[in-house]
This record gives sequence, C-alpha cells and structure tokens, in this order.
Amino acid sequence: MPLQEFAYQKCQELIGSGELIPGKLYSESAMSKQLGISRTPLRTALQQLEKEGLIIRLPQRGFYVYEFKEKDIEELFAIRKAIEGYAVEYIAKTQAEVDLRKAKQHLSAQQEARQSDDYSIFIREDRKFHENLVRALNNKRLVMIYFDLRQSIELIGLKRFKMNSQRNQSISEHKSILKAIENGDPLAAREAVYNHLDMAMMSLKKYLKSIDQL
Repeated sequence: MPLQEFAYQKCQELIGSGELIPGKLYSESAMSKQLGISRTPLRTALQQLEKEGLIIRLPQRGFYVYEFKEKDIEELFAIRKAIEGYAVEYIAKTQAEVDLRKAKQHLSAQQEARQSDDYSIFIREDRKFHENLVRALNNKRLVMIYFDLRQSIELIGLKRFKMNSQRNQSISEHKSILKAIENGDPLAAREAVYNHLDMAMMSLKKYLKSIDQL
C-alpha cells in the first residue's frame, strides 16, 4: 500500500474514532511520527482530507479536524437526497440495469451484522447497498461526488450505528426502497429514499448533540 494511502486511511480512522478531536490543533510533524512515516505522504493525505472538508490546514502551524454543525449535516443530506432520490426514481421508472440481487445480498449482510459489536461491518454494507443503486445511473462523476459525500457523513457519525435500534430501522427502510423499485413505482421509491435519509439525518443530529453534551 502506498504511504500516502496508508496515511489517508489512518487519519480517517483517527477522525472516525474520535481520537483526533475537532477544533484541536495538531502538528504535521507529530502526526508523521505517530504514523511512522515522513511528512510528504502525510501532507498528500491531509490535502485530500482538506478537499473533502474533513480538516482545515493552517500553513506552518498544522491542521485541525473540522467540527460539523447542524447546517453542515443538512447540506450533506440535501445532496444525498438529490442524488439517491434521482437514482431510485430513474431505476424504477426505466427499469435501468441494476443488480437488485447484489442489493439484497448487502441487505442480508446488514441483517447478519446488526448484532455484531463491530458496527463498521454494518456501515460498510450500508454504503454498498446505496452505492449499488447510485452506480446504476452509469455516471462516474456523480458516483465520485457521492463517494466523497458518504465518506464525510460516515466519519462524523460512525458510532451512531452502535445502537441496534438504529440498525433495525435502517434495514426496514432499505426493504421499503427495494420494494418500491421492484414494483416499478418511481414516486414511492423516491419517497422511501427521502424518508430513509430524513430519519438518518435526524439520528445523526441527535448523536452529535449528545457528543456536545459530554
């Protein structure tokens, strides 16, 4: 694995786990020592994270993790609704080629993972479920935008799926989305996605507020 990719993944893990605290200034030098790499690949990784809006770099000083506000969450989910709502409506309306078998496999994997303490498995299958639908649009640029969007949302709210109730609700909403697509009902498919993302946004807002109160 290239060092810049290693650095990128490790920084993502540190952000997602909360080890890198939003608003606290970190030095590139100290971080490179912590990861056991030189500053060059770390700087490349930080540039990518800054592009994704996850950190803010300060020349000659270091960087800090961006602290997402409620407005940020609303903006991120508004974009998700635009992309995913369009995707499922298009699929249901045109019967576009989409591997529903694969979507159902990801859903089954989520059901198996919902009792696991490793909620990252559930998150991974959740991402694949949604990406499978977006990829059916056969629009590479849209997929790239969507992927970056998911990265940001997951890293700031990964632990909200620690609760089984959140996982069960997500699975039920995924089933509703697939049912509408299979029935060839574009409006129901879009509304199912909107409802799913609205519930996810509310859950994430609640989770972030609980963190602020700690």
